[in-house]
Amino acid sequence: MSDDNVLKIVILGEGRVGKTSILSKYFKKKFNEGQESTVNPSFYEKTVNSKGKSIQLKFWDTAGQEQFDAISTIYYQNSVGALLVYDVTIFETFKKVEKWVNTLKEVVGKDITFVIAGNKFDLSDKNSLSQNSSAIDSYCAKENCKHFYTSAKTGFNLDEAFESLINSVLTKINSSTDSSGVNKRRGKKLEISEQKKEKEKKGCC
Repeated sequence: MSDDNVLKIVILGEGRVGKTSILSKYFKKKFNEGQESTVNPSFYEKTVNSKGKSIQLKFWDTAGQEQFDAISTIYYQNSVGALLVYDVTIFETFKKVEKWVNTLKEVVGKDITFVIAGNKFDLSDKNSLSQNSSAIDSYCAKENCKHFYTSAKTGFNLDEAFESLINSVLTKINSSTDSSGVNKRRGKKLEISEQKKEKEKKGCC
């Protein structure tokens, strides 16, 4: 497939918030209780089609630990979208979302499309969710982004979160594509599509 039809999406957040588990559940329908923290970035692929043409979406799973921050920024480059993940049982991980968003904007630009996922909803406490909802709603309103409570264990809201992100990315790409099909932001010819297939791969970006 031509590089012109390949789009990169990154999954970001602190260590142990469930980024790898979310990807595994969404793409492979599997959940591992003993999932170890990601050290080496890997990616999953999803190909979508429209009018006989394909776009390949690559979802990069990056290391979330602080010691890998300097290395991780390399993997943000050329991204058109991001899923920001935090742990609903540890509100401090949501506060760190702003750090990840700021870094992402510094690397790829302020118009980056992203969705926030509050993971481990299956372990959440209703009182804590209620207490923190105002801060979450306020931040999402400021950033004009969508927020979903998710569970990598049960699969709750994963389809909704990913489809929202994918649709937002493709809509933005489509809106900046001229009548000839050339994307004015990236200089690449792209098509809006429907989901078709999934793969898992490892390697560098």
